[in-house]
Amino acid sequence: VVDNITIDGTEIDLSSGDLTVDVAGGIILDADDSGTISFKDGGTRYGLVQKATNDFEIRSMINDGDILFKGLDASSTITALSLDMSDAGTATFNHDIKLGDNGEVVFGAGDDLRIYHNASDSVIKDGGTGRLLIGASELLVTNSGLSEAQIQSLEDGAVTLYHNGNAKLETTSTGVTISDDLLAS
Repeated sequence: VVDNITIDGTEIDLSSGDLTVDVAGGIILDADDSGTISFKDGGTRYGLVQKATNDFEIRSMINDGDILFKGLDASSTITALSLDMSDAGTATFNHDIKLGDNGEVVFGAGDDLRIYHNASDSVIKDGGTGRLLIGASELLVTNSGLSEAQIQSLEDGAVTLYHNGNAKLETTSTGVTISDDLLAS
């Protein structure tokens, strides 16, 4: 622990106040203990950065303490991302997650489910074990403008198929109701 240092004949008291490092070039921190740089408050380490094999590791040392990514927007502090350490690092984004074309959201240990846009099509691809299940009390498939029904399914009720926004086939408790003509070959 260093309380005071003297630089060019000027003594600097480090036991109180802030320490400002203002240099014309870059600031290099070179630690040979796995590159570990610790952050402390009152002697208690609350975080560190280090080299872990070939990875750059950022670690919170506070039990169940979250890692927060914050910034300023219109002079207001915004938490853009929270990593919840009490919930195995669950990530909570304050707003959108955007991926470019062919960027994928991948679920499962073996790429079981992938969701992406390939510049031409939007794709939900289930390639894993089991079925693709969609659970809803009401399922509604619409046009891209969300203004015209194409398929509707109600829990304990009808499944309806639409053509150009008009119901054409509907399941009922006794069978099927068809609007307009039924053509069969």
